[in-house]
Amino acid sequence: MKKIIVALLLLTMSSACFGAASEDMSVYVRKDVFEAKMEAMNAKLDMLLEQMKNLQEEQKAMRKDLSELTTAVSVMSERIDRNFDTLSARIDGLDKRMDYQQNYLYLLLVILGIIVALPTVQKMLQGREDRKNSRKESITLEDVMRLIEQNNARMAGKIQA
Repeated sequence: MKKIIVALLLLTMSSACFGAASEDMSVYVRKDVFEAKMEAMNAKLDMLLEQMKNLQEEQKAMRKDLSELTTAVSVMSERIDRNFDTLSARIDGLDKRMDYQQNYLYLLLVILGIIVALPTVQKMLQGREDRKNSRKESITLEDVMRLIEQNNARMAGKIQA
């Protein structure tokens, strides 16, 4: 690339330095003016080459910096991935603990509901049992026999009358 640029510069400068022929007259340059222009051109060329060298060194430094930056980014990415995995595991553990706590809360609510509802259920069962007992007590075998005897006595009293 450098060689091509130098060759193009030499070709363009040399043709301008030697002179150009117009349609009807020729222009010639003195030797001292030509040498002075050539020295100026060489100085510019040296300056351009020096700048190109400096640019190449800067590019090498930038490539090195870019390589270091890429390495640092990959290290940071790995650390982020490890931290993400650790955090994900912790969150999963927390989710399980929350599920357990939720189950315990539901169990506690059920137990409290049973404790609150127990007296009402107990009263209801007691009322049922009392009704069964009252039915049993109201009609006993002795009561039936007594009712039959009373009925027979009435019937006997009606027949006699």
